Amino acid sequence: MSKDCGLYRSTHPIPAGEEFIEAPRLVYYHNHSQQGDSMVILPDENVNNVWSFGEKGFLVSNDDFIDGLEPMKPQGFYRMREHFHPNEDQVVNKNALVQLGYNGQAEPIIFFPTALKDKNGLEFPTSGMKIPPNIYDLLEPVDLTGPHVPKQKHVH
Repeated sequence: MSKDCGLYRSTHPIPAGEEFIEAPRLVYYHNHSQQGDSMVILPDENVNNVWSFGEKGFLVSNDDFIDGLEPMKPQGFYRMREHFHPNEDQVVNKNALVQLGYNGQAEPIIFFPTALKDKNGLEFPTSGMKIPPNIYDLLEPVDLTGPHVPKQKHVH
């Protein structure tokens, strides 16, 4: 079974030569490689709560491994579709702007911005709140691109 290229949580150990990298892990999956097989890449570096992925990865051809990859939402900015209570003393409001990131084990983390006092902008901290699947499902992507020239459609 082939999956789309993108961000996933591995649920099976990753074959790394003679060794294995234990699951769960955050990976970028490519359904192709120069060698022909699919490939998973581990995160390299986290800057501003966003993981980057290198070019070198681990070839995977085992269908069970590929079938076991769980798709993850893209890293980025989201709004909360509903309010929720992380604990009995706090509430996160409906429509709150959050940044979604992950740790190396692919656990989703949301980061809450603060308004900058010295200029017009928001700043997201480097520590956030792990969220369970029911909260993860409440995240709706936010488009921050602003006005742009639409891509022209090709006429055949």
